Amino acid sequence: MKIGIIGAGKVGTTLAKYVKDHGACVTGFYNRTESSGRESAEFTGTEYFTTLDSLMKVSDTLFITTTDKEIEKVWDCIAKKNVKGKVICHFSGSLSSDIFSNWEETGAYVCSVHPIYAFSNKFTAYQNLTGAAFAVEGHRTALTRMQELFRLLPNRIVEISTSEKVKYHAATSIASNHVVGLISMAVELMQEAEIPEASAYELLKPLVENNVKSIFEKETQEGNASGTEQTAEYRGCAQALTGPIERNDTETVRKHLKHLDRRQWELAYRAVGTAVTELAEKKHPERSYETMKKILGHE
Repeated sequence: MKIGIIGAGKVGTTLAKYVKDHGACVTGFYNRTESSGRESAEFTGTEYFTTLDSLMKVSDTLFITTTDKEIEKVWDCIAKKNVKGKVICHFSGSLSSDIFSNWEETGAYVCSVHPIYAFSNKFTAYQNLTGAAFAVEGHRTALTRMQELFRLLPNRIVEISTSEKVKYHAATSIASNHVVGLISMAVELMQEAEIPEASAYELLKPLVENNVKSIFEKETQEGNASGTEQTAEYRGCAQALTGPIERNDTETVRKHLKHLDRRQWELAYRAVGTAVTELAEKKHPERSYETMKKILGHE
């Protein structure tokens, strides 16, 4: 596999460095801004190509690592060229391989790969990519060909449905960006309680970290009656849940709501609190949370 990369931003540069360090053949970069492309090529020890045609000539696999809005434009351009037998892959989390319209007519094979990872820096993000999982979807031939690369990488590869990729991406956004938004609102409330911002982060840090750790702790599950091996499963959100909603402490929740402004109440406490109530019901099926639901939904 000879991988050519179109787009020399954080994603393209990180992937080139990462897969090359793990033994893959990266031919080099083509980028709209030549200085950026040459910078990435120098950093990864590959070549910069001044034309798209020259990159395509020496590559049997093309990684499109541009912004989402540019992927279709790049495809429309390369689809007019000779891409027969090549694997064309983009790395968008929100878009599926359906973005490659009429790919069957070109003779190429298409797919998408999404590293579940925050690419923070063009020149250092590759250092921590080992622990990330890659979600893949697309044409079977393309994914089979990509196995040549996946076998070199220590990452977990998870195949997802093309038709459900939007839901997958929404899930990753909630787990990443939305959690950051909620923590931001918690810091804001701390400041309203006259706690300095730096102290607010210090106070919340162990609480957040320990809760997340608790969710992803693995617990040993006993085998069945026939004596099969024990298995380890994640503790999960319901079992990790604590706090006034889980305790069914309606009076405390009422007090919270009285001291929140409408934005804090609607965006954070009410909406997320409803989801927390559903988790609490799973954890404690013997309890009735009907009053709590009314407080969060209608009072």
